[in-house]
Amino acid sequence: MCESTVYLASDGQEEEIMRDAVLLQPEGDVLLLANLLGERKLVCGTIKEIDLLKHTIHLEKSEAPVSQ
Repeated sequence: MCESTVYLASDGQEEEIMRDAVLLQPEGDVLLLANLLGERKLVCGTIKEIDLLKHTIHLEKSEAPVSQ
């Protein structure tokens, strides 16, 4: 299987925000994450690194998008 653990870096700290992620999809200014169980999350961030061998995705937190 190809699930990954997603980490979000903010203020020099990195925290795990999702396990068994199977989808990472840009949705405008945010990233949509989804896991095997159907849990979904929207994250304001950018992709820092995807390591396919370690099954990890590292994101960097960005400011919330401004609604227009």
